[in-house]
Amino acid sequence: MKRSILLFQLIFAGLVLMISQTFGQTISQSYEAFPVKKKFVHLPVKTGAPKTWMTVNINGVLQHEFQIELAPGEPDFYATVEVGRWQGKKLVLTAETVTSDSKWLTNVKVADEMSDEALVYKEAYRPQFHFSPRRGWTNDPNGLVYYKGTYHLFFQHNPYGTSWGNMTWGHAVSTDLLHWTEKPDAVLPDKNGVVFSGSGLVDWENTSGLQKNPKKDASGKLANPPLVLFYTSIQADRGKGPAAQSMVYSLDEGKTWKKYPANPVLPNLITDNRDPKVFWYSDRQNPAGPKGGHWVMALYLEGENYALFSSQNLTNWEKMCDIKNLGCSECPDMFELPVDGNSAQTKWVFWGGDGKYLIGTFDGKTFTPEAGPFTTKYGGNDYAAQTYSDIPATDGRRIQFSWMSGGKYPGMPFNQQFTVPRSLTLRTTSEGVRLFIEPAIEIEKLRNSKQANFSANLKGMDNKIKVPGMKGELFDIEILLDFKKFDEKNPLSTDTTNLIYMEIFGQKITYNMGSKIIESAGIKAPLVPVDHQIRIRLIIDRTTVELFANDGIIQIANCFINKDKVPANLSIWGKKDLATVSVKSYQLKSVYSIQPGS
Repeated sequence: MKRSILLFQLIFAGLVLMISQTFGQTISQSYEAFPVKKKFVHLPVKTGAPKTWMTVNINGVLQHEFQIELAPGEPDFYATVEVGRWQGKKLVLTAETVTSDSKWLTNVKVADEMSDEALVYKEAYRPQFHFSPRRGWTNDPNGLVYYKGTYHLFFQHNPYGTSWGNMTWGHAVSTDLLHWTEKPDAVLPDKNGVVFSGSGLVDWENTSGLQKNPKKDASGKLANPPLVLFYTSIQADRGKGPAAQSMVYSLDEGKTWKKYPANPVLPNLITDNRDPKVFWYSDRQNPAGPKGGHWVMALYLEGENYALFSSQNLTNWEKMCDIKNLGCSECPDMFELPVDGNSAQTKWVFWGGDGKYLIGTFDGKTFTPEAGPFTTKYGGNDYAAQTYSDIPATDGRRIQFSWMSGGKYPGMPFNQQFTVPRSLTLRTTSEGVRLFIEPAIEIEKLRNSKQANFSANLKGMDNKIKVPGMKGELFDIEILLDFKKFDEKNPLSTDTTNLIYMEIFGQKITYNMGSKIIESAGIKAPLVPVDHQIRIRLIIDRTTVELFANDGIIQIANCFINKDKVPANLSIWGKKDLATVSVKSYQLKSVYSIQPGS
């Protein structure tokens, strides 16, 4: 029979350690602080150690719980519990099952500073300008919202380990989409469950009534609107139950976040319903109607099926229509874009988790597909993309981040990263209107003044052209393949042996002139020359190659690890006189003030 007894109590520096033992192979242990005086409790983590559930109690009330690989001895890194919000209260952290000889309690750190300050962002495989979490795991980008000069980036986060789990919303802010400051996690699991993906918005008219003390600016507009985040709560015991849609809000410009007390705002409809994307629809036909429009929620249901819901106040939702047969599942996004930059001619895009999209019309109630599904991606490390809400009209861009899923970061205290920020446009092609995805212009701010300009004719399969001046590991490279002279001599050529090879850091890219297929990291995509030309842009970071072709009609995101420290050495080769090759190469700067690994 198992029984628990109090072993001892240590009091020092205002902190209390409580240890209770259960006879058998494992014990439960608790860490106590009363009163809470510091901002952070740093817990020692050892990747691969047995996982234990840890509960967080404040004044005897369960706040949330998570799994963690507590280090029984020397830790690999520290995971952080932000406790500053509970200053003066009693904190109890209880590990349910650890080995009786575990030393995790003696390695706990309490501080007003984040842990590992001397090490963070200097790791061997830390991306240098792609967002990655300070510590722990990340997957989907969430809650992308812009407000008062700040881009808010939320993300699926496991703060307590480098594998998927403990779904929480991490939070980072930036003024340029490149340099990010990570904030304490914004949305923690609660009685409604763990926190899955969703979206963010500014409630400019306070339709929700969440701002109880509204203030007007000089122009008469609301000066302190609520910022609102919608997410999926996976209910029941430890995230294993049905899903529902919940929300949190901020009344201080995103510094702190409060759970809506009547969560969930949209109860479970079907087992998998999740990933709410919420945006404001302006009613152009009836601008004098209630608030001049309404809120729309795009929601994944199951299979390849989605639905749209409407609300006037963000809390009461009614179903409007179904959207079926997208060709993929999860993580919807929906937005309106001008065609060819013409604001008088717009189309709506409905997007799914795997990058499939439909083009159509939307009257505020029903989305009517007119073309698709299409895709801009053909496999690779790219999933669950989301675009920003509330980008000012003076900017006008549709800015997107995506999770570079499946990357490997051996031995690192973080795991996974996002793509570079991307700009989306609709353009007319020979096959109709299509979505184009390109790196956001902000990337060019990282370019060094030095660049390599190079042009040559292909010299043959056994004669590689090596582009001079390629030093470093961070690049923005523009490659132009011009086939005009070859096409004039061979206007109907479909010879699939007409191959052009490009290689950098050991990563090979191939273009087949006959089949009109480009291939990178084993991923193939159709790519037809435009005016006898193929334009390729490569954005290269320490662990990634992102390829954009012909202004982003296709893009391939690929993660890799350069374990052998292969130098850049961009080489291009192919059949003699097949094409003229032009290259512009820019070395990019790290977003970190100190280069990792230095």
